[in-house]
Amino acid sequence: MDQITLQAKSRKPSGTKSARRLRKGGELPAIVYGHGEAPIAVALPAHEVINALHHGAHVFNLSLDGAEHQCFIKEVQYDYLGTNPVHLDLTRVDQNERVKVTVQVELRGVPKGVTQGGVLDQLISDVEVECPVMSIPELLRPRVNDLDVGESLHVRDLELPEGVVPVGDPDDVVCTVRALAEEVEEEADEGAEGTAGGSEPELIRKPKEEEEKSGD
Repeated sequence: MDQITLQAKSRKPSGTKSARRLRKGGELPAIVYGHGEAPIAVALPAHEVINALHHGAHVFNLSLDGAEHQCFIKEVQYDYLGTNPVHLDLTRVDQNERVKVTVQVELRGVPKGVTQGGVLDQLISDVEVECPVMSIPELLRPRVNDLDVGESLHVRDLELPEGVVPVGDPDDVVCTVRALAEEVEEEADEGAEGTAGGSEPELIRKPKEEEEKSGD
């Protein structure tokens, strides 16, 4: 998505009650720091921030007291449910800087192995990359149509925009197509082992004569 501009308001750093009042008024507290300048406490329009985060934004252009600040989203703190943002940490950047960010992976297509009875397992839902701050991809959407049963897509196989490089192990598996029969066979083997090792104990009864004596 295009970089958006947010109208920020200066605020005094304060406690939980003040932050709660801000959120009730439709604003989010945030701190802007970096580039050797003093940190600035600001209030941001909550609806615009949430909408931008929903669309994968990583950089904001803040308009504050007549000045423009290009800011990278360093951290977003969420409520106890993990759904609503309650505070942002922003760091000043310029367009020549490179940053490390986590980008969501969304698989496209249906693997041919799935049409043959296989099952697609996505093992990684996001990937950390390093790139210019102005070239952060919103989403990675690799096609998986050609994956057959037993084949996998690795981080090294991802087609990344120019200047974007993965961070971490390139051999990490993003997704794989496994045979459904493997799961069925494993369950069958486990059932057989359970029967062999856990057979019901034999019922031991007293001889008839002992039973009669016991009843006397």
